[in-house]
Amino acid sequence: MVNLLACLMTIALTLFSSFSYAQPVRASLDRTEIVRGETVTLTIRVDGQQGGVQMDLSPLEANFQVVATRTSSQMRSINNAMEQWIDYNLTLFPLHEGDITVPSLLVDGTYTQEMSIHVDPKTDTTIAGQELFMEAVIDKDSIFVQEQLLFSIRLYYTISGIRNPNFTELDMPDTVIQMIGTPNQYEKLVDGVRYGVYEKQYALFPQRSGTLEIPDIMFRGEVTDGSSRYVFRNLNTRTITSYAEGHTIEVREKPANYPEDAIWLPASDITIREQWDNDFTNVRIGDAITRRIEIEAFGLDGAALPPLETPTVASVNMYPEPPEISRTYVNGNIVGERIQQNSLVMTEAGTVRIPGVSLPWFDIDTEEVKYATLDDTAIQVGPVRTTGQNDTMQLTTTNDGSIVDSNTSESFNGSMSEALQRTPSTPLWVLVLAAALTALLLAYTVTTVKRRQARTAQQKAEPKVSAPMYRQSIAPESENIAYKELVAACEKNHLPALRLALIAWGRQYFADTDLHNLDDLAQRTSNPEIKSICLKLQQALYGQNDQDAASLKTDIKRLLTLIISLRTEQLSNRKQQAKDQDFTLPPLYKS
Repeated sequence: MVNLLACLMTIALTLFSSFSYAQPVRASLDRTEIVRGETVTLTIRVDGQQGGVQMDLSPLEANFQVVATRTSSQMRSINNAMEQWIDYNLTLFPLHEGDITVPSLLVDGTYTQEMSIHVDPKTDTTIAGQELFMEAVIDKDSIFVQEQLLFSIRLYYTISGIRNPNFTELDMPDTVIQMIGTPNQYEKLVDGVRYGVYEKQYALFPQRSGTLEIPDIMFRGEVTDGSSRYVFRNLNTRTITSYAEGHTIEVREKPANYPEDAIWLPASDITIREQWDNDFTNVRIGDAITRRIEIEAFGLDGAALPPLETPTVASVNMYPEPPEISRTYVNGNIVGERIQQNSLVMTEAGTVRIPGVSLPWFDIDTEEVKYATLDDTAIQVGPVRTTGQNDTMQLTTTNDGSIVDSNTSESFNGSMSEALQRTPSTPLWVLVLAAALTALLLAYTVTTVKRRQARTAQQKAEPKVSAPMYRQSIAPESENIAYKELVAACEKNHLPALRLALIAWGRQYFADTDLHNLDDLAQRTSNPEIKSICLKLQQALYGQNDQDAASLKTDIKRLLTLIISLRTEQLSNRKQQAKDQDFTLPPLYKS
């Protein structure tokens, strides 16, 4: 009996001791030495749990990035004794090299033990033969402030079936970041191994001098091992990661020899061109011609190009149109373009000299200040066109019965009759036929001229109750035409024509077929100044006060300025909407 009691006491003490010293939470690492860019798996096992474990992972944020988490629960029976536990698998990405401590974590009220790992730097030998690696490439180590820096991220892979690819987003203060085009995919041989390459290209524009720090770029994705053959079962996946080291760039200040009052434009090349829509040899007072200036810059966005100052010429009225700003990509470089158009209305005869343009810029290749220039343009302006001046042939009759072109004073029938009379062998019936044809042509010409004169007189006598522009359908291209007609009406200072041109432009600008009068136009714009000017126009037109067209000349110019502001704001809003559209990257791998 004594021996039995002693055995029972020993067993009880053993069980109590095992229960007292059991470790309910244990942590382990899959390896303790890795290469920069690789990940390590931290496994935390909690005994006797099937879920609902509280865990604080914030101590890991100092030295690691938690790439992925995964849990698994297990249960087993040994000699009729049931055991159960839950494993928390954390994929950790070390943020720097050297010896790194995995801190103690508070898990379900218990702290895990501290552990350490060693991270070796990445070398070329560690890349060879890898199934996945990255590189980050820059085109220069030193640039000027606001100069374009080309930055490329390339992911090399031999793995198929990568899912949920994710790259670190570029985020650098005081730097404009633009992605160039869409990501490229191609193949490349590296040390005899064929890799697929996924490349993203960026243009960086630092906005201040000093040091530009491009951070490390990390890639994270998932790949399946294909072990599951069941349709409704999740595939077994593992997390894959790679990283590329960042760069430190020296950003230099603007050179001291650059003109102080000029906009800073560092570029590889800037060209400036101009076009005119009219022949300078046939310009008269009142004619409108359009000057188009195009600025193209290699290595700058179109938004960085400055507006050109509209020159003031005493005998010319100038009406600028909203600029067109764009950018394209040529051989991986940004090419910006700015187009400005001015409508020029001639007000005096003589030689008009339009000033040229001189735009300073900085050549980043030769580090020299250069100028993109346009020479002055001389335009010979003639007197006002008379009503009878045109290029059509007007036929009149002479005393001898022949038909004459009034512009050239050449006698057609007279010369034909002389040619017939000079021919002695001409039969009599030919002469009679020629005379009959001449008489018919003369009668037809006289009748046609009288009809045209009567139609013209009738059109002048009838009041214009509507304008052809009201019959135009709403179309984007019609707004620019209506605007040019409005500019011409403002220049002529003719109130009835100005009213019709205003309504026609408003219908096209607001794309509203229900806009029929100036009150509708003022209501659409919601601008108190435009509403006030429209009211003055109506009062002058319908005799509610003593104002005439001359007294409204200042108001009409102000109205045109307000309309130009509306068009400029609308164009800017459209550009901004296009930039704000969501950009969806293509899939990393084709299905």
